Amino acid sequence: MPVVEGSDLVQLQRRQQQVRNICILAHVDHGKTTLADSLVASNGIISQRMAGKLRYLDNRQDEQERGITMKSSSISLYYQETQQVDGEPDFLINLIDSPGHVDFSSEVSTAVRLCDGAIVVVDVVEGVGPQTRACLKQIYEEQLKPVLVLNKLDRLILEKQLDPLDAYFHLMQILEQVNAVLGSIFASDVLAREDITKKDNYESALEEVDDSELYFTPASGNVVFCSAYDGWAFSVKDFAAMYAKRLEIKSQDLEQVLWGDFYYNSKKKEALPGAQEKAKKPMFVQFVLENIWSLYDIIAIRKDKDKLPGIAEKLGLKLAARDLRLTDPKLQIKAVLGQWLPIDKCVLHMVVQHVPPPHKISEERAQRLLYPANVELSSLPEETLKLKESFTSCDSSSSNVIAFVSKMTPVHVSQLPQNRPKRLTDQELQHRRDEVRRRIEERKQQTEQSELEKISQGVEKLSTQVEEEKKAEETKPDGEPNEYVFIAFARVFSGTLKRGMELFNLSPKHDPRQPAHRKEGEAPYASRVTIGDLYMFMGGELQLLDEVPAGNIVGIGGLESHIVKTATLSSSLDCTSFSELSIMATPILRVAIEPVQPQDMPKLVKGLKLLNQADACVQVSVAPTGEHVITTLGEVHVEKCVHDLEQSYAKIKVNVSKPIVSFRETIVPAATVDMVNEAIVKTAEDKDISKKIATHQTLNKLGTLKVIAVPLPAEAVELLEKHGEFFKELAALPRNQVLSEKWTTLLASIKLKLVAALQDLQLFGLSSLSPEELVSRVWALGPRNCGTNILLNLSDYEQPDFWSGPSKSSDTDIRSATDPRKDFNSSLVNGFQLTSGAGPLCEEPMQGVCFAMLEWSIQPDSEDLNARGPFSGQVLTAAKEVCRQAFQNQPQRLVTPMYSCSIVVNAEMLGKMYAVIGRRHGKILSGDLTQGSGNFAVTCLLPVIESFNFAQEMRKQTSGLACPQLMFSHWEVIDIDPFWLPTTEEELMHFGEKADSANRAKLYMDSVRRRKGLFVDEQVVEHAEKQRTLSKNK
Repeated sequence: MPVVEGSDLVQLQRRQQQVRNICILAHVDHGKTTLADSLVASNGIISQRMAGKLRYLDNRQDEQERGITMKSSSISLYYQETQQVDGEPDFLINLIDSPGHVDFSSEVSTAVRLCDGAIVVVDVVEGVGPQTRACLKQIYEEQLKPVLVLNKLDRLILEKQLDPLDAYFHLMQILEQVNAVLGSIFASDVLAREDITKKDNYESALEEVDDSELYFTPASGNVVFCSAYDGWAFSVKDFAAMYAKRLEIKSQDLEQVLWGDFYYNSKKKEALPGAQEKAKKPMFVQFVLENIWSLYDIIAIRKDKDKLPGIAEKLGLKLAARDLRLTDPKLQIKAVLGQWLPIDKCVLHMVVQHVPPPHKISEERAQRLLYPANVELSSLPEETLKLKESFTSCDSSSSNVIAFVSKMTPVHVSQLPQNRPKRLTDQELQHRRDEVRRRIEERKQQTEQSELEKISQGVEKLSTQVEEEKKAEETKPDGEPNEYVFIAFARVFSGTLKRGMELFNLSPKHDPRQPAHRKEGEAPYASRVTIGDLYMFMGGELQLLDEVPAGNIVGIGGLESHIVKTATLSSSLDCTSFSELSIMATPILRVAIEPVQPQDMPKLVKGLKLLNQADACVQVSVAPTGEHVITTLGEVHVEKCVHDLEQSYAKIKVNVSKPIVSFRETIVPAATVDMVNEAIVKTAEDKDISKKIATHQTLNKLGTLKVIAVPLPAEAVELLEKHGEFFKELAALPRNQVLSEKWTTLLASIKLKLVAALQDLQLFGLSSLSPEELVSRVWALGPRNCGTNILLNLSDYEQPDFWSGPSKSSDTDIRSATDPRKDFNSSLVNGFQLTSGAGPLCEEPMQGVCFAMLEWSIQPDSEDLNARGPFSGQVLTAAKEVCRQAFQNQPQRLVTPMYSCSIVVNAEMLGKMYAVIGRRHGKILSGDLTQGSGNFAVTCLLPVIESFNFAQEMRKQTSGLACPQLMFSHWEVIDIDPFWLPTTEEELMHFGEKADSANRAKLYMDSVRRRKGLFVDEQVVEHAEKQRTLSKNK
């Protein structure tokens, strides 16, 4: 293998036509890092024999131990095209290997943003996994060009023992699965953008769009079949070139018929369709798969070594004597097939042909990156719109320098190229030897002297030792911060980045539409940064660079104090801040962290700051209780974060709390059946709705509030949850700011959908208003003005218009002499916000509750309103209490977050796996047999609170044969009243007087209350009985 010099790669960086930026994406354990190893071996960085075993890009110790990738790492590779190409044959491939485990999916987002194309790897035995779907969705959203690698073909031969024809049909199904996922993503996106306002148009938007270039087809050359571990791969094109002469068919024509329902007619010497119908062998089986199967049969199954030289001669391979002496059949396959169908040439050729170079970035992608989605292009200044030209042309000579930092990578100081130990010359070695000899002599003399002076200077020595220790302690903290430096993982989109250059760091709030934001020195959300050293990523190593032209991936030093996670760097303040990374999974698992030794607290705080910067998806916060809380994606992610804190960033022992799970509180319609499915007979008293209405007076008895709480329909909750971020931004807008046209139309569409959703709102005859009028009477959303709870005004008070935005709802406009209640509008709304933010069950936020204000009256002019403290405070307290009371008058329920869990397991372990899920109150959604294998793909739902140590227990019970992947799915109501006790005869008979089968909702509620230090209603000894001894005392 040729060893590539770094200087050659630097030369190639300037030639954009020759640069390709790609990432490898796949489900966990589908072979991404093994494939990356084979590509790295093509540059002579590692030996071809070690590819697949070494996992070169997994350079963390825990990655090697666990056998999974935990971070995205980049390497620059040189590739020389052997086939005839237009232009130069040399290419620079910037390759990023990314994790497949769902806990590290944020690392995938950071990789995808910097690339122009992606290699999607699919294991042909396991098929399309949940993470494969997520990766394809991300590729579609970021508008990358994907190519497909079908990996682990050797498993079909050796493990599944399929014959070539069965394998061909199996491969067809896998390819159809991948294309079906792509098709559904594409269709849902097109339908989401469809204009439904046109009344006369009954045609679907899918009729007009072109999806011809969307799918993977072997004939078009964007599919490769391979076994990364055995080091071979082929595309249809490779075999078409081999057989063109023998079959007397043109290579281009053969490419089109080699995959598909075609068979070869040897008499007519042409390919004809209808192989399946006429019971003929498809050409792909006859000319491609049978050759590979026969090679495996001879080498790996029959182990016939004598035939190897003959095979090598026929294929035109040169096998060394060492290769012929090999005893391991796997190594023999690697030697023969790796030489005949080299994986690196095949995959990299496909990448070069199908992935666009950086200067051919599509208009849509440039627009998506540069301009925020909710901003109209016409409202942006001209200078900002002009930036798009230098962005799409990716011009390295442009004066506009634009770069995007997708994450900060921690690098140990010793790994930096400037700190790496240099080779010593012969003279320096000799000098060091002499120095060592001299020191040994000195030490001998010192020991002789110290024996004489030991007694007299004993006391002095003690005191100097203490001083030295103190000095060492003082100097230690200063030396510690420099152990890790952060290198920005970035891509240059325009201009040339040079060392020492000064650029603006634009934060997400930077908006060039505001004139103040474009003035240097006045811009509030932009700061000047100086570019430090520039590095080329070479796996675990770095290489120093002087400058980096547009279109390349680069490491930037010296920015750690300015950038936390992501940033946009630009030479001009007219540039917008890049759109945020689309994260595939939401962090939900929270744990509190504290040091074992309390005096180590400052070290922990410093370590958490470093962790927050180093990990793209961890969220570090301080809880109101003063705990340091980290929010992560799952258990493996927590373990990685704690390991990093203890070993690298804080270097102290830490205690990790049990995971903190967020719940939500809600109310449900009254039940019609009891816990043993017996119908509940309601009396007239039960039907009396007035009992559900809560009434509360202010402290001075001059204000009265009447409220009823009713559950919101599921569609309304879903709608408010979906647009939560929009309402959050709306609430944060400054007063009197006119909404943009985009926001006004979005607000109007939300209003229309809410009208449709509130058709099913049950108000028990307390209001005769239509859904349109109800929506216009929405007073506020809560908690924090953006939640899924509504405060509805059914009283005679005229509330400020919620739908007109903040411009008309300022306090000054509301106040008027006619209605004294308008002065206390904000107090009442804040009371509602407090209640919806912390419900009565366990002070968790509420979800899907509509508080209808039936009456709000103030007795004016009778007395001084502020007689018992400020009246605004009294209104706030009363509003808070009345909403709490109204909530408690209805059937209360807890809402728990649910994980969607996908497990691949074989038939023998199915029962044990179901038992583990059953013990943890999981629900099985599907359990289908994967075609072509004896494995079942099981999908289930599992409450987050029940998921701790789930993976360990699952592996233990199934002898390591089932490995679950957990991903946050949705919130679900636990359909048990937390305060339920058996009352009817049937319930008492079924559950017993003590209701021994513990109430799950009460257990969850008590655990949260205990954690928060709230009162928990529990007795240490319940139903105690005196012990009776039957034997008499003698």
